[in-house]
Amino acid sequence: MPPIDDATRPRVAGSVELDPRQRAAGDHLRMVHDHFRHQLETLTRAVEDLRDAAGGGTSDGMIDVEAVRAGVHGLAPSLTAQQVAGLCGQVCRVLTMHHTIEDQNLFPAVATMQAYAPVAARLAEEHLVVDAHLERVDDLAVAVRTDPERIGELVTAVADLRADLESHFTYEETEMSEPLGLLGLGI
Repeated sequence: MPPIDDATRPRVAGSVELDPRQRAAGDHLRMVHDHFRHQLETLTRAVEDLRDAAGGGTSDGMIDVEAVRAGVHGLAPSLTAQQVAGLCGQVCRVLTMHHTIEDQNLFPAVATMQAYAPVAARLAEEHLVVDAHLERVDDLAVAVRTDPERIGELVTAVADLRADLESHFTYEETEMSEPLGLLGLGI
């Protein structure tokens, strides 16, 4: 899966000056993303710990693999209720709500503003890329249980997820702050 290409993203930010009240929506979006950035750090540490344990032969990996999968499920916006149950608690509910609001309410509302419609469409497309990353990481976390030699693939998959999700967050924070403020929409 090729990484998200920043150079092809539509850019609109900087076209209007927002007042402090209007900037609040963008600030809140950043705070939500900061929470998920912390979760990505936790997931990265879990995968690296798994790799280190596998390299040293000090662990069977079962508990560590479950921690990796729980981290993935804690980030995933589109898993079934059965997959999510018991794994992600409040973190997953908040992210699910976040993506649901974006996909069902924010992006369509922003798309009514002609200048910002391409940004909303691009962000919705990027959600699909992030979902594919999450599936890949989860599949590899399961595979590592029976084939510890695949840990390198898992470490790479998590790094790819983190890079694209961080890029997505930064782009969204930059480009969505204005339309959210202009429309008076909150997260």
